[in-house]
Amino acid sequence: MAAPHQAGSHPADEDVAHLPVPALVAGTELIGRYQGSGHREAPYLVRRRDGQILQLSHLLYLAAAGLDGRRSFAELAARLSGESARTLTAGQAFFLVENRLRPAGIVAVSESGAPPEKVPKSRDRLLALKFRVALVPEHTVAVIARIFQPLFWPPVVIAVLAAFVFADVWLAVNGGAEQVVAGAKELLNRPEQMLLVLGVLIVSGMFHECGHVAACRYGGARPGAMGVGIYLVWPAMYSTVTDSYRLSRGGRLRTDLGGIYFNVIAMLVMIAAYAPTGSAWLLAAFLAWQATTFWQLLPSVRFDGYYILSDLVGVPDLFDRMGPVLRSLLPGRRPHPRVQELKPWVRRVITVWVVLVIPFMAYWIIAFLLLAPRVLPTVWQALALQWNGVGASVQAGDAAAAAVGVLRLALLVLPWAGLALVLTNLTRQLVRALRRRRARRALESR
Repeated sequence: MAAPHQAGSHPADEDVAHLPVPALVAGTELIGRYQGSGHREAPYLVRRRDGQILQLSHLLYLAAAGLDGRRSFAELAARLSGESARTLTAGQAFFLVENRLRPAGIVAVSESGAPPEKVPKSRDRLLALKFRVALVPEHTVAVIARIFQPLFWPPVVIAVLAAFVFADVWLAVNGGAEQVVAGAKELLNRPEQMLLVLGVLIVSGMFHECGHVAACRYGGARPGAMGVGIYLVWPAMYSTVTDSYRLSRGGRLRTDLGGIYFNVIAMLVMIAAYAPTGSAWLLAAFLAWQATTFWQLLPSVRFDGYYILSDLVGVPDLFDRMGPVLRSLLPGRRPHPRVQELKPWVRRVITVWVVLVIPFMAYWIIAFLLLAPRVLPTVWQALALQWNGVGASVQAGDAAAAAVGVLRLALLVLPWAGLALVLTNLTRQLVRALRRRRARRALESR
């Protein structure tokens, strides 16, 4: 047994040299170097048993690759010295395994590859999807991805995009503002058609996620489960495509754009259905989904545009860089290490992104604080009016009108609840950051 040692220190070589190294947790996958990385030195990727992707330095990745449960720490140190061009001792190899890899949750507790009892959870990332519930298991997703995979064959992509441009121009010429206004009036008079619009949007959202998983499989990666969660406060669908990190930059971008591409296909189907029927609710669904598609391209929140920008610059989580970038912009401060590790052009792009996103977020928060005292009484009156309308519809036996009324109630409440939730989460993270900073200063002053 190795002699006890303080955390952060290397044990004596003679105490650990002949000890067997542990094994990797069963199911851990060593992916390799991150392709198209925006770092000066590209990190190496490891997929944990629970699907979490870890970024490791080259030395830690080599150490993880050497965990077979058989060789000794002396042999591991010799292997690392030969592969990394650095001279390591058995004590240093032991330190890397126990103080760096084991806390990451990839070192087994027994020779059978059993995982540790407590696997470190991923961080509570800013503006991330919450309360996920997987509805479609991985094996079913694999079948879905295989069915839609041929849609990414380049000739098919070109034909679809050309057909959509033609159909969109035709709709703009033959649809016109008059039909849009007339369709809006018809929807107000026939609430059951609002439910049809909502149904089309839900199906289109499911199809959107199919685009991500199909693109992921087309590139050679393995998509995971699909389900629903809460984004800010709105229900949102999601697809697990973290395995796309093993792909090249082009493969990751294809996965990011797969949902937008399937949006195009969905809108093309809507136009094709609208052309012979002239149904107002189909036109409304098309316009709503087109606006949603543009909204999904925004890089300021965790929509498709955010992940497209992230993969373009080769930095997996841009929000994690926001704090270091802001601190690096302060006069007289040296660039933060997490900023220095990036390539110069990547650093500039992320800095511009931070400078643009901060005012965007601040605008909505400040507007919420300023307008809430004036708008909330009006919202409350509208809620009371809609509630009475729902009650009247229920008494009249008009299920469609009652359902639309409930939908309007939700649309009135959810935006304000979402802004309040974002503000609460930002405040909580700020308080935690201040507490950690105060704790570090207290330790340094001892």
